[in-house]
Amino acid sequence: MKFKSLIKLSSLVLILGITIQTFPQSKKSNIMDNTKNEKIGLLVIMKAKEGKEQEVKEFLLGGLSLVNAEPKTESWFAFQIDEQTFGIYDTFETEEGRQAHLKGEVAKALLANAGDLLEGFDSSRDIKTVDVQASNHKVGNQNKGLLVIMKAKEGKTSAVEDFLQAGKSLVSSEPATLSWYAIKINEETYAIFDTFADDAGRDAHLSGKVAAALMENAPVILEGFDASAIQKINILASK
Repeated sequence: MKFKSLIKLSSLVLILGITIQTFPQSKKSNIMDNTKNEKIGLLVIMKAKEGKEQEVKEFLLGGLSLVNAEPKTESWFAFQIDEQTFGIYDTFETEEGRQAHLKGEVAKALLANAGDLLEGFDSSRDIKTVDVQASNHKVGNQNKGLLVIMKAKEGKTSAVEDFLQAGKSLVSSEPATLSWYAIKINEETYAIFDTFADDAGRDAHLSGKVAAALMENAPVILEGFDASAIQKINILASK
């Protein structure tokens, strides 16, 4: 198996930190801090009810001011996958930080507003605790992203994890890839989440070594993976 050229890809999975009240819109995107120590995270994918898309977007934008006041929330991303589908991905150094976030104002607002804004949202199912297996950061404004969720073939979890670790070194040489995360969602499910300043940076990543290695190795280590799993996202707000 060729893990030397390994991985390419894009982005991962998603976050948590939310605030679905009608908060004033905050600064859209912060400059990434490249000194973060991120070990665990939360990933949330949610679907807006028909006609509620703008309210969900405003809800997520408003959440930024709340997570900026959470010192133990290392990173927080609110993003949009398509017209109706949104997500949150956030990271923490310790379980204490993650639990503080889950008991904080953002999570409270999400749960209070989910019934009105979101389609079939179930916090026990849709708020996923994840492990951050690798990350790489550079300074820059994050506006575009990629999210890739993948399932390891039976007996191939170690190969997938080796593949993701190799990807960290590859994205280090990509100046336009601002943040890159390899995430473990459960025993067989993994994700990549990465961000860029613009479409040009994202396109450069998609035509680079990581993406090429992903497509080359996917038939061997991933279950039913194809290019449609690489989802382009817009970063609405970030810490």
